[in-house]
Amino acid sequence: MKKVLLGSTKLEVSVLAFGTLVISPLQANLSIDDAQRLMEYALDRGINLFDTGHLYKNYQYFTNISSSKKQKMIISSKSYQHTYEGMMEEIEYGLKSIKRDYFDIFMLHEQESTMTLKGHREALRAIYDAKEQGKVRAVGVSTHSVQLTKDLLMHPEFEVIHPIFNKVGHGLIHGSIEQQKENIKNLYNAGIGLFVMKPLGGGRLYKEFLESLEWIRDFEYKHSVAIGVKNKQELDVDIAIFENKYSDDMKKTLHLTEKKLFYRRDLCAMCLKCVEFCQFGAITHDKENDCIVINKDKCVTCGYCVANCPELAIRIL
Repeated sequence: MKKVLLGSTKLEVSVLAFGTLVISPLQANLSIDDAQRLMEYALDRGINLFDTGHLYKNYQYFTNISSSKKQKMIISSKSYQHTYEGMMEEIEYGLKSIKRDYFDIFMLHEQESTMTLKGHREALRAIYDAKEQGKVRAVGVSTHSVQLTKDLLMHPEFEVIHPIFNKVGHGLIHGSIEQQKENIKNLYNAGIGLFVMKPLGGGRLYKEFLESLEWIRDFEYKHSVAIGVKNKQELDVDIAIFENKYSDDMKKTLHLTEKKLFYRRDLCAMCLKCVEFCQFGAITHDKENDCIVINKDKCVTCGYCVANCPELAIRIL
């Protein structure tokens, strides 16, 4: 697997990254042993960049990986915390959970605009203090916003940017795919580390997986692409595509099904947290029928609503 320097950082990363959201309790909910075996298999196949997040509740997947293997990993994580103390606590919690002294990358999670960046100034200061202490190697931010991706060119405090990017622009907010292409190109040329996410649009492009992955593979203004997989067959196919070794026979090993968000009214407490935490406007409250309505055309099956549902009334299946 080809490796490149992640922008101006000193991190050498594989061009294909392992996104751990899909295997997390928010989605496929793999057992600790199965998840560990899959991640170790990815490492053996040459993937060294692994992306997780405090929200995913899956730090335990890293815990029992041997120190020698863990040192070969580039581990990226992120947090929604907006206070200094809260961010420090989550960095410390993460390091203790994965049993390592540092995160290679730590990011502000899913920022929407320069205004939300301002609201997270203290959290960002905490990440930089953690970097001074040797607990973080590079500081970043993830976003679904086209406008913020553009504005980040004026924020050199972020060494790594983790934006949504796929051929149809599914999941983007505040702009178009054409604008996002230009934004990412400009950041790349400015020396910012770019590892993009959701190349299959949160599973929506599963029928066009080959064209979608070839498109993002051939887009030159990025360093790495984070893809979520839940088994070896999916991982082998993704690697084959990125190494130009894919054959049509490989498709037979896959069990392609669309991920969907399911809602059970009988379990719902109508707290509306799912509506609050859905950045894409895919979940709304039908006041007349007093229920939740899901717009599948807007949903990217990220699972963030699942993480914030206290009654497990929403699941991804």
